[in-house]
This record gives sequence, structure tokens and C-alpha cells, in this order.
Amino acid sequence: MRRLFILLALFCLPLSFAAATDDAQSLFAAARAGRIEEVRRLIAAGVPVDATDKYGTSAMMMAASSGRPEVVRFLLEKGADASRKENFYGTTALGWMGFSGTVDEVIEREIAMLLLEHGAEDRDQVLGIAIQNGDLELLRAAVESGPIAESTLARYTAGARNMDAALKEMLARAQTRPDPPPPTYTAADLARFAGRYEGFASGSVVDVTIADERLLMTIGDGEPQALEVTGEQAFRAAGGATASFFGRAGTVEGIQLAQTGAQPDALRRSVAEPAGAAAFSGAAEATPVGGEATVNWPSFRGPGASGVGDGAETPVRWTIESGDGVLWSAEIPGLGNSSPVVWGQTVFLTTAVAAGAEQKIRTGLTGAGDPVDESVEHRWLVLAFDKRTGEKLWESEVGRAVPITKRHFKATQANSTPATDGEHLVVIFPTAGLACLGLDGEIHWKKELGGLNAGAFTDPGVEWGFASSPFLYGSLVIQQVDVHGGQYLAAWDLESGREVWRTERSVAPSWATPNVLPGADGDELVVNGSTIYGYDPATGKELWRLGPNSELVIATPVIGHGMAFVSAGYPPVKPIYALESGLRGEYEVEPGAVEEGLAWSHGIGGAYMPTPLLYRGLLYVVHHNGRLVTYDARSGAAIYKERFSKGGTFTGSPIAVNGKIYAGTEEGYLYVLRAGPEYEELGVNDTGEPLMATPAVSDGVLFLRTPSRLIAVGTSPTEVPAEVPGS
Repeated sequence: MRRLFILLALFCLPLSFAAATDDAQSLFAAARAGRIEEVRRLIAAGVPVDATDKYGTSAMMMAASSGRPEVVRFLLEKGADASRKENFYGTTALGWMGFSGTVDEVIEREIAMLLLEHGAEDRDQVLGIAIQNGDLELLRAAVESGPIAESTLARYTAGARNMDAALKEMLARAQTRPDPPPPTYTAADLARFAGRYEGFASGSVVDVTIADERLLMTIGDGEPQALEVTGEQAFRAAGGATASFFGRAGTVEGIQLAQTGAQPDALRRSVAEPAGAAAFSGAAEATPVGGEATVNWPSFRGPGASGVGDGAETPVRWTIESGDGVLWSAEIPGLGNSSPVVWGQTVFLTTAVAAGAEQKIRTGLTGAGDPVDESVEHRWLVLAFDKRTGEKLWESEVGRAVPITKRHFKATQANSTPATDGEHLVVIFPTAGLACLGLDGEIHWKKELGGLNAGAFTDPGVEWGFASSPFLYGSLVIQQVDVHGGQYLAAWDLESGREVWRTERSVAPSWATPNVLPGADGDELVVNGSTIYGYDPATGKELWRLGPNSELVIATPVIGHGMAFVSAGYPPVKPIYALESGLRGEYEVEPGAVEEGLAWSHGIGGAYMPTPLLYRGLLYVVHHNGRLVTYDARSGAAIYKERFSKGGTFTGSPIAVNGKIYAGTEEGYLYVLRAGPEYEELGVNDTGEPLMATPAVSDGVLFLRTPSRLIAVGTSPTEVPAEVPGS
């Protein structure tokens, strides 16, 4: 069955759960978990069997997608609509199956049969898989569930020459129904499809424009072709090419293009059309030779979460296998994606060690969201290493327990980066909680925070792990806790651990870390989430809120030029906002417009995973799929757009040192680029292991964290390498 859902699964993650009632949320969670008695109780208590969230998701979809046939059967018996279509992905319970990739195919088939027996309208898509698998029973269920669209039946009948006789006979019994008439689109409707689309693998380009209230499609350097509407978001060109547009939450994200004699091509909407280096308004400031080196890298992305470590030169090329250019390498027990931090001569990082279990992560581009259940005892550790030699100085255990929550297959039980002010070292773990240590490893205080289940925004049953890092502000440690079961922002006193303030939040789960925007009216704590908020960092009082934003948010706000640059890369919008200080009140803006409080914005272009880098007047946005787009930070104009030479999947965030940009991939490559308004690769280094964490830099040494090692790249702090020419 799973092949039936491959195309949809490319773009799938679970749907929003935020707007459902508490009772409906309980029904969704019970249906997904297969708790049939709880489902029965909730329905008996009056919860509507087809209760939905704001995107139209139902308990039936939850049960089908998680492989719960008993729940599916009960809901259907109680009158659940087998054909209900939600409005985020535009699919049904039948279409939801197989999205997780973890449901047994036998169970998927059983659920498909149940849905077909109850008249699921999207039966047409089952025919192909039934014929391909030679599954007569499944084909019978599809045929007997109701009439098949004429075009679908004609397509399979035409290809029935080599079909098994029993299958052919069953197919001949199918009743037909007329294909639905193509929709009538107004000029305003057609405007949704206009734009440039780019092939991810092929490099092909398609431009879609509007003329005389019709769409025109230009493939590469070819002539424009008028498009005729053939179906919902589907068109045919005069030359025979077909274009089917796809997207989530009512947006148009791409085209599936089919041409005679060519392989089908999936193209994504272009995120930017660069104006070139001449459009860059700022002059790249050179780092003074012999300037003061960055020594302390105290938190996620270093000083002020800037990702900038100027001062001492760092290497461009090194070889892990031979050790050329490698100062030292230290083995790390367990598994963690947290980034290293540095204070003085010490490097700190965290890890989670599972007792008697092999710990792994999976890497690469995927839309899957499988959770990993590690039901064994874990030890949550903080480690300290000598920056110069790699000698382990101490190890401190913050907690020991079986994890309360699962993790995403790319995540770990130690994703959050520590934060230090040179006296306190604050760490946070799911299950083990928030802890403040001295730089000698002694635990000063600890707070239990529960399982910290930041998962899919569909329901608490999908658990992906926690990743927001502590943020130090004067005498406070501030923590963003956007999890299922109650989202909040809180501050604790660094010395005593006393909670100073707590502010409840109404947002989807997120993995972002806050940052502070200074301004004439005082500091503003900028917090990225499904709604972007500003708070008084001293009191937690809300100052402003702004939307719309993505439903899934990971990137930390970036501060500079008197602005906060806030981005996200998941529907319903993928914005970049350049927010000015001094906002007050509530704002609902049109992404891409310049409105009150916005220096500039884009409605598309935000990156999904990495936090952008602001460096020498340019905002570097590294996309998860291996594309880099730079923007003039003052004007918002796109300067260049390039793909990294070897590709890769980018989860960690880029950093900058002395005119060089470093960006790592899940495949283990660390790219070194020359900073500036034109793309230039200086080196590509292979670590041989995934680089999920963001590098740290201190005294000209790069500290790279892989799942199993901490690697110091560079020379001794007393041996400064030559400056890169022109950097």
C-alpha cells in the first residue's frame, strides 16, 4: 500500500491541532494511540465523531495514519465520514495512511478495506496499487465501493493487456462516473499560480504568467504556451505538456510537470529572484588583521546568538582521516545534537547515554516524522574538555531515568545547547529538566519540567523531542517551553533557581530559542513561534505579537542593524520579517509588504531548519535542501541564490569568521564560503559523520560536534594561520 502515498508523503507532516476543543483533542490523541475504550467513552459523552481542528483533521484520519483498525472500525460504525477531506494537504483518511512510514502494510491494507467498504470516495487511487500487487481482494473492495472515474478506469483498462485474467474480469465489473468538470478560475484565482518554478534535481525553470485572464507557461527558453484548465489545479498546454500544481494550507508550492518524451519533473516555487551584487547597499567591512580574537562562545550560535566569531583566522581545509589541520578529537558517549559552547579554555557540551542500547540518528532529506521510542534508562551528562588538548576535565550527571517522551529519528534526547556567563552553566534536557552548574561541574540547582514533548502540531501522540536552548539575560535564565500540554515562557534566578516570572503562551509546539532586541524603549525578548511575540525580558509581560507565521518554527531570531530578523520555512507561510524595535500591540501583516514596524518582509523564502546568519550587511539564509540565498539586510533585496556544490541536507546553522562562512550538512560536509555579495566556495571538508550541531569557534579553532565526537579543527591558539587572501 505504501507506494500509493509516495507523492503526498514528500510534503507531509501532521496537521494542526491547535484550534480543536479540549474534548476533540482528547479524541484525536486517543484515536491515534489506539486507546479504543477512551474513544468509546468520549463518543458516548457527546464528542462529535467527526469533530475537527482548524484544518479539518478528524479522529478518523488520526486512527488511519497511525494504523489503528479497531478505532477506524468503531468510528465508521458511529457514522464517521470515510470521505472527509481536510484542508491542509487536501487529503482524506485513505490518503493519510502510510505517511508515517511505520505502519505495517498488512494493517494499512486492512484499514483501506474498511474505508472502501464504507464508500470512501477516493477509491480511484487504490486501483493502481491493487493491480500492481495482483491483489484481487483489494481490487474487489475498490470496485464494489462505488463507481470509478471514467478517465481512471479507461487508463487502467487500456493497460490491461498483460493483466491477470481474474483482475481483468474484476476491473470489467467496475461502474463508472463522469469525471468532474474542470473548475472555473477567475483572474484572481489564476494569480495564485503565477511565478517562477525551479526543478530541484533537474535545474529546469518554468515561468507561469497571466495574460488575457489565462495562464501562460514558459518552459526554459521556449515560447509561452497557453494553459487550459483540466481539473483542480491541473492544466494542459497546447503542446501536450501537463502541469499539476501542489501545495499545503491553500498555498501553491510547486508544479508536477509532465512532457512527452521526458521524465516527470517536480519543480518548487522560486524563493527569490536575485538582483545581483550591484544591488547590495552595504560595504563589506574587512576584519582588521591582528584584531582581538573571539574567545568565549557562550551559547547557541555564540555571542548574542549572532553566529559571528571574528578576530583570529580559522582554517579553510583540513583532513579528518589523516589528522592534517585537526588539533584534537575526543570521543563522546551516547548521542546528542546540542552544540558545543566555550568559555576561556574550556569546551562544554551535553549528551544522553542509553543503557545497553545502540543509539542512532537517520539523516537526509525526508518528509517523514517517525518517532523513536527509547524505553531504556538514560543518563543525561554535561562534559567539559580542555580547549587546547581535548582532555576531558570532568563529567556531571544531571539526571537518570527512562525518557518520558520519544524523539524524532533525526533528533536526540540532548538537543538543547548549554549557556554560560563564565560563572553559571545552564543546561536543559527532556525528562531530566533544567539545571544550573558551576564551571567545575557541580550542580547548583535543578528544576523538573516534565517530559517536554515538543512534537507534531497534530496531537501529543507524535513526539519529536525538545530543542529550545536556555537564554541568559543578566541574572536570569529564560527558557522557551513550547510543548504539548501547556506552552510557556519562564525565567529563573541564576543564583537561586527561584522562578521569577512565567508567561503562558497559545502557540503550536516549536524548537526556537529567544533573543533580545535592544531599542530606545528598552530591551525586547523576541520569541519565534507560530505567532511571533515580543516580551519584556525582565518581567515576561507581552509587548507585541505578529503574524502570520509557519506552523512549525525552529530558527532563532537574529539581531542587528536595530532589527530582529525572524524566519520560518513551513506552511501556511514561509516568511522572513525584518522587525524594528519599539513595536507595541497586535499585528496581522501581509508577508511581503512593508507595514508598520517592518523594515521589510518576504512571504516566501524563510528556511525550515537553520537559523539565518547576519554578517557584514548580508543576511545568509541556508535552506534545508542545499540552497543558499543572501539578502541585503537593510533593504531586503535578494543578492544571490546558489546551490552548494555537493548538495546536502542542512540542519545546523551557519557561522562566520573573518570573512568566511561555515555551513555543515547532515551528510558530514562542512562548506567554507567567502563572505560577500557573490557566491564563492573556498573549501569543502568531509568529517565522515553527520554535522547536525552548529559549530563553535574560539581563538581561531573550530569545534565540530558529530554524533560520536567533538573535533577541534585548526592550530594551537598560539599558532595563527595565514589569512585567506581577500577575506
